[in-house]
Amino acid sequence: MKTSVLKSLLMAAVAVATIAPLANSASAQEKSGIVAVLDVAKVFKENRAFDSKMQSIKSTADQLKAQIQQKQEAIKQEALGLNEFEVGSPERNQMEAALEQKQAGLRTQARQAEMDLLSKEANVYYETYQQMQTVLKSLSAQHGISLVLRFDSQEVDPTNRGEVIKGVNRAIVYQEKLDLTSMVINQMSSATANSGGATRR
Repeated sequence: MKTSVLKSLLMAAVAVATIAPLANSASAQEKSGIVAVLDVAKVFKENRAFDSKMQSIKSTADQLKAQIQQKQEAIKQEALGLNEFEVGSPERNQMEAALEQKQAGLRTQARQAEMDLLSKEANVYYETYQQMQTVLKSLSAQHGISLVLRFDSQEVDPTNRGEVIKGVNRAIVYQEKLDLTSMVINQMSSATANSGGATRR
């Protein structure tokens, strides 16, 4: 009888020990919140403010390129005048030095313009990303989301080997009704419209 009672107590203890971790795991899962996914590339692609700023930068780049090409052509035309002087003559040496100085100045101008445009481009990406983060923070607080993973929602073209390999290697294999992309796109668009399309300088 005594043995039977001890056996029952041991079995009850084992049952409690088994149930406790499961309960703790469920509790931890509830506290951790929901995991959602977001197609970041699509958010940027569908953001009109981002696209407008990038188009503006591209337009500026095209104008600068045309200006630099025009100046290069002018230097080439001016260089044709070297043939009027004897090789090694003071006049030719002076003209060659002046042309080289103009070329060096043009290269410096081109490099500086490129750096300025790259800096503006990086700033546009940063501002858009920060806006996306703000929207995500708000949505996460509203819906109890604690983690948002980047994923690619684009359909894989089975006839394109590169896309197939890329699709097979995606970090997110499957998700169901956890995609925040459309909500983020809409809220970012609304925020831009409400601010009158103003951008930070």
